[in-house]
Amino acid sequence: MEIHLREAKSILGPQRGGFLASGTYPYTHTLSSYVGCGFGSTTCGMYCYAQFLPNWSFVGGSATWGSAVHIKANAPQLLDEALARMRPATRQKLRIFMSSSTDPYQPLENTYQLTRQCLEVFARYPDLDLLLIQTRSPLVARDLPLIKQIPYAWLSMTIETDDQSYLKNLRGGPPLEKRWQAVRAASQLDIPTQIAVSPCLPYTSTEQFGQWLIESGTRRIVVDTMVDGDGTDGYRTSHSPYAQAVPNWSETRHAHQLYDHLSHHPRATDITIGWSLDGFSIPPRTQKAEDLVAQPRLL
Repeated sequence: MEIHLREAKSILGPQRGGFLASGTYPYTHTLSSYVGCGFGSTTCGMYCYAQFLPNWSFVGGSATWGSAVHIKANAPQLLDEALARMRPATRQKLRIFMSSSTDPYQPLENTYQLTRQCLEVFARYPDLDLLLIQTRSPLVARDLPLIKQIPYAWLSMTIETDDQSYLKNLRGGPPLEKRWQAVRAASQLDIPTQIAVSPCLPYTSTEQFGQWLIESGTRRIVVDTMVDGDGTDGYRTSHSPYAQAVPNWSETRHAHQLYDHLSHHPRATDITIGWSLDGFSIPPRTQKAEDLVAQPRLL
């Protein structure tokens, strides 16, 4: 792994168009303390759309995805300065996705703790609308007490299958059981928690995977596919190592089956079930309570 420390000029990336800005409740900004991802050499790195984004193409140079990470050493300072400059009315509209192009809890976070330091900054500003912490790493469990202090923070844990052997037969990945444990721990602390089955990979059975999801304590479940969720209707994924290794990569039937199963499950009435981008569209904090439970989308 090549590690490059650098000073960034800014840390909040405005979302004026594109995937995250086009949902029912658009995100206003993204935040990434790292460029590149240490999980890039695992299964998720095979299909990750971030390897095709301009920020990696420009910074990564000739390095292959997963072989190098650029660390924005001054990310917490930049975040604090940016939030301090804003008027309260502006901060109240901030809806931040952390992170859209890398995992904020990739292995290097254990050493550099930039994500944790950014969370400490957010904890000093209680007036934002939303911070979605998107990860697949059990390392997030380290920071659950800190996340609990941020009233607008949601933990979104990627659990794309319940079949560890499927991941192992490709390039592996963070242990699924530890991810489930992190979700349960967050739920026990009453931290708003979402599970992102994104993208939905082959799983053991609809009933078994569905049961694990429903009993996890999560408040939201998002089901997504590589066709719906890569921002280009599958074009990026079609050029990925995953598409080369898995001929039927574009098959979405199993994802639709899981979504339909969850949407009609009698024990999921208190869980918001979402599909792809709309599933990631968490309503504003000011939304009326009766409007917070979204109706399942008909597919």
